[in-house]
Amino acid sequence: MSRSGAERLNMVQLAIFSSPVLVFQALELPWRVFLPVFFSETLGLQLAAVAALMMWIRLFDMVVDPVVGWASDRFATPIGLRRPWMVASVPLILLGTWQTFFAAPGIGLWTLALWCLAMHLGYTLLLVPHGGWGLEVSGDYHERTRIMGAKVWFAAAGMPFVLLLPTILEYFGRDGRAGQVAAMGWMLILITPLSVALVLRYIPEPPVDRDAARRTAHPLRQFRTMLRDRTLLTILMLYALLGLADAASAGTFIFFVEQGLALGRGASGLMLIQALVALVSIPVWAAVSRRFGKRRALAGVFAWHAALSPVALLLPAGEMVPLVLFLIVRNFSWGADYMLLRALVADVSGRDAEVSGERKSGSYYAMFNVTLKLAAALGVGAALSVLAWKGFVPGSPATGAVVTAIRWVYALPPCLAGLLGLVILMRATPETAVPAATPVAPREAIS
Repeated sequence: MSRSGAERLNMVQLAIFSSPVLVFQALELPWRVFLPVFFSETLGLQLAAVAALMMWIRLFDMVVDPVVGWASDRFATPIGLRRPWMVASVPLILLGTWQTFFAAPGIGLWTLALWCLAMHLGYTLLLVPHGGWGLEVSGDYHERTRIMGAKVWFAAAGMPFVLLLPTILEYFGRDGRAGQVAAMGWMLILITPLSVALVLRYIPEPPVDRDAARRTAHPLRQFRTMLRDRTLLTILMLYALLGLADAASAGTFIFFVEQGLALGRGASGLMLIQALVALVSIPVWAAVSRRFGKRRALAGVFAWHAALSPVALLLPAGEMVPLVLFLIVRNFSWGADYMLLRALVADVSGRDAEVSGERKSGSYYAMFNVTLKLAAALGVGAALSVLAWKGFVPGSPATGAVVTAIRWVYALPPCLAGLLGLVILMRATPETAVPAATPVAPREAIS
C-alpha cells in the first residue's frame, strides 16, 4: 500500500483528532493516582488487594489490546477499519465509570473488579483503534512527530481539565476523596461520547483496501514477525522502562506529598504543575527533535529523568516551595519521551506499510500499548506492595522507615529508568533508509 507522505491535518482537525486523549487522561490519571487511594481509604479495601487489582486489570489489558489491534486492522467495514470499535467503546466506558468512580463502601472486591474490567475493555476499544489511526494519518517524517506531539500536548492540557474540580473540592475541604473521584467520573461520562462523535464526524479515515485487510496474517504469526524487528524491540524496551517508572511514581505521588513530605491534602493542585509545564516543554522538545533528531532528543529526556528524580529524596518535610520548584524542573521532560517513542513507532509502521502493502498500525499501537500497560501493572503493583510490606497504612501518619520507603519508591524508579534508557540508546544505532512515496527526511530509528 503506497500512501503519500505529505498528508497534513490543519490545526482544527489536529485538535479534533486529539480530543479522545482527554478521555484517556480522564481515565488514566484517576486510575494511576486517585483510585488506588479511593479504593483503600474510602472503600476500605486492603492495600495489598488494591495492588493486586491494579496489576490484574493491566494484565487483562495485555491480553485484549493485541486482539483489538489486530481486529481493527483485519475487518474492513463500510464505515472504516477503526470507527466501529470506537463506537462500541462508548457504552462500556460509561457503564464501567458509573459503577467504579461512584462505588460505595461495602462493595465486594470481585464486583468492583468486574466493573473495572468492563471500563477497561471500553478503554481499549477506543484507545487502540484511535492510536492505530494516528500512526497512519501521515507518511511524513516530521508530521508524525507533530501528530504525536499534539496528542501528548492534549494529554497535558487535559490534566488541568480533569483536576480542576477535584482541586477546588480539595481546597475547600468538600466531599473528601469520594467527591474528588466522583467529579472526575462525571467528566469522563460527559467527554467520552462527545470526543468520539467529533472524530467520527470530522476526521476522514484513510481509504480501506479490503483485499489487503483480508490478507492480514493470523495475530500470533503477525506479532511474531513484528517482534523480529530490532528497531521495534528497542522501542518496546524503552517503553517498558517508562511504564514501570511512571506507574510507580504516579501511584505513590499522593502518599509522597501527604505522608512522605507531611504536606497534608494538596496533591491534586500540585499535579497541575506537571501539566502546565508540559504545555510549554512539549513544543520545546519537538523543536529539539527537528534540530537534532528523535534519538538524540530521546537521550536528553532520559538523562533528565536520571539526573533530577533523586532530588525528591532531599526535599525537606513540611515545606511547599522546594517541592513546587522541584516539580517545575523535574517535569520539564514530561510527555516528551512518549511523543518521541510514538513517532518512532509511526516510522516503523509506515516503513512496514510501504513494504508489505498492509495496514498494521492497529497492531503496532497495540504492541507498544501492551508493553506500557504490562510495565505499568508491575510498576504500581510493586510500589504499593513494597509500601504495604513496610507497614504503611493509607490515611494514617507515617514516620521513620515508612517515610523513607515512600520517598524511595517515588524517586528511585524514574532515576533507574533514565539510566537504563541511556544505556540502551548508547548501544543502539540509527537507521537512515526509509521507503517513501515522496521524498522525506531520512528515517532515524533506533535498532
